[in-house]
Order: sequence, then C-alpha cells, then structure tokens
Amino acid sequence: MVERHTMRVLHVSTFESSGGAARAAHGLHVGLVAEGVDSHMLVRERQSDDPRVCVATPNEVDAGAWREIALHWIHNNRTALSNTFFSTGFAGIAAADHPLVRSADVINLHWIPGLIDPRGIGELLALGKPVVWTVHDEWAYSGGCHYASGCEQWRHSCRECPQLASDPHGLVSAIFQEKLTQYARGPLTVVAPSVWLAERVRASALLRGSQVEVIPYGVDLDVFTPARRDEGRARLGVQPDEAVILFSADAAGERRKGFEELCAALELVRAQLNALGSLASPVRLVVLGNVDRVQLPEGTLATGRLFSRTELASVVAGSDLYVLPSLEDNLPNGVLEALACGTACAAFTVGGVPDMLAHAPISYLAPMGDVAALAGAMVRAVHDLPTLRTRRADLREHALKHYALSHQARSYMKLYSALLAESLTAA
Repeated sequence: MVERHTMRVLHVSTFESSGGAARAAHGLHVGLVAEGVDSHMLVRERQSDDPRVCVATPNEVDAGAWREIALHWIHNNRTALSNTFFSTGFAGIAAADHPLVRSADVINLHWIPGLIDPRGIGELLALGKPVVWTVHDEWAYSGGCHYASGCEQWRHSCRECPQLASDPHGLVSAIFQEKLTQYARGPLTVVAPSVWLAERVRASALLRGSQVEVIPYGVDLDVFTPARRDEGRARLGVQPDEAVILFSADAAGERRKGFEELCAALELVRAQLNALGSLASPVRLVVLGNVDRVQLPEGTLATGRLFSRTELASVVAGSDLYVLPSLEDNLPNGVLEALACGTACAAFTVGGVPDMLAHAPISYLAPMGDVAALAGAMVRAVHDLPTLRTRRADLREHALKHYALSHQARSYMKLYSALLAESLTAA
C-alpha cells in the first residue's frame, strides 16, 4: 500500500475554483494537502497562484471548431425545458501524455467538459492507473445535458434530446455512444457526493457497471463560521430586527435554481407577515450571484458574485435563513456553507438536499415545486427567528460532525489506498 506522504493524486477539473463543482474539487485538493497527500490540480482556467495548480489548454483550432458546433446545434437550439449548461465535452487535451498524469498514482476527474473529452477519458482509463471520477452533476452518464430535467433516456440510450429543438445529425446519440466506447477501456470508480446521484449513476446505461461510492463534500470550517455574523450584517447594512433571507446561485436566471419559485413564495410570505403587522419581523431578501435576466423583488439586496471566500462567508453568516428553491440539484455547497455558519436552511426536497437537512438540528423542507409549502416553511422560520439565532451553534456542530474537509479527505484517501492496492495485486 502506498504510504500517505508518498501518495500522488492529480485532480482534473476544467476550472480551479469557479463554480460549485470546481469549488468542491479545490476543497478536496486543499483537504488532501492538509492530510499530507501530494495533491495537484490540472485545470483549463485557474483562479489562484497555488503552485500545485497547473494549466493545460486544448488545441485552439479543435476547440474553436467545437465551439461553432455547440453554438449552432446546442446553445442556439434549446427548448424551453431547460437553460442549464449542455455540453459535448469536446475538445480536450491529450491528458494521458501530460507529465502530471504520468507521475500520478491516482487520477481524480471532476467537472471536465472542455478539458477532457470522452476520448481523453478512455486514454486515461487505458493507462492502467486508478481513475476516480467525482461526478458533480449528470453529464457523465448523459448525451450532453448536465441535468436531465425529467428525461429518463440516460437509463438506456440518449437520442432525440428534449432539451434540443432538433438534432438532425444525431449529435446527442453520437456523444452517448462515444462515451460508451471509451468508458469500456478500463475500470472506473465513481464517487457521488449524494445518495440521489449515486442511485442514478448505478441505474445509468453508461456507468451501471462501475464501482460507485458516496462521499459527501467537505466545507472549510475555518472560513465558514458563525464568528463572521456581525461582519456580514454590517456588510449588508441590515437592521438588527430584519430577518435576512439569502438566495445564492452562479446565475439566478438558470431555471433549475428555482428563483421564480422563490419570488412567488416570498410574495406569499410577505402577505402573511403583513397581516400580522408589527408582530412580524421585516424580511429582507439577499441575492448572491449573477442576477442578469431576472426581476428582483422590491427591496432586494443584490451582492453580485463574491470571489473572496471570506466575503462570501460573512454574507452567509450574516443571514438568518438560507433558501434553496432548486428544482434539480446534487449536494449544493451553499447548504453546507450555511450549516457551517450556523445559518438555518429552507429547501425543496430534491437531489441530495435531504442528505444534508433531514437530520439537521433545524431545517425547513417542502415538497419539490410546492411554492405554498416553501412559503409556509419560510414563515415558520421567521416566526422562529429568536430560536434560529440562539441555536446557530447546533447547526455549526452538525457541519463539524459530518462535513469537515478532513472527513472528506480521509474518506478519499481510504478509497485511493484500496484502489492502489487492487492495482498492485492485479499487476
């Protein structure tokens, strides 16, 4: 078995830390380094000066050709079903020849479209090294969509995608078949952060024969802490008696994020609270992220995208309730960060959300898409405001127990070690 201090792990991610999947990948990398693992990242776009992060870019001619294909046959060809990113995965780098790949004991793929294409995945599998794929959405087992929006074709074979208005060249089917061919070139271990996603991986036509493990994300508990609450309230400029409700998304206009449902629920909340007059705390909605293409309710505070983790943590800690109205999601970082800051959460019961909140000391859950039930949950939270503010330590303790970066890192180390032992035995 490879000793902890000599284990060389390479994380492959299109982005270093931009977006939820990349933040999760980078968090795992940081957690492994803290545990003594020789961890590196190979990315297309970096967001820091970390010397352990290396940049690689696909051939520009190939990448440009695939951008034209995607623009015409995907981005300008979408139906009203979904506006979540949809990708072919092409073009990619020749990853199998990269020095960091050659020197790694274990290769851990993450969100990789535009960096590693299906052919590149096959070439990595053919090296004979343990390859782990942490899936952050549904792209790994689909013909191009990152969330299926109710479609079940991924269970058998993707074709005539309902997210595309037309597909005269059979692009979706070709991508699906290419993945099927390339995934067969070697053993692949899949890690899903949520039970929901693991169950879908096991049921998929592309990955049902793979080893599948569930390892939740971790959260940096030194950055995301209730101690930043006063700083966050001051940054937001809110009054002590205001109930601050936080919504966050990279793009609030992405339909699956449920911003329309949140706005409808908030209207119901304010109507109910207004009926109580002075007995109710005033409610302030804070929206964190890109708000292009959405209409903000009156009185909303929009922070824009916050790239500083400490600024982000202060806003989360300064809020009283984090609302996740997602209609499709995996294991959202926003919920983990809220728990770490001692901020209670209200959400629809979708994807991996019940994994995080069903056993939390305080949570407010509503059936998926039930706006009235979500509004009722938010009203209860506002009524419970004194309790929420006194029980922040309980929520923090829940995060410490279940979502510390060290827990996640050690679970991965155990998996890596087992896979390395198996590969040495097979050799």
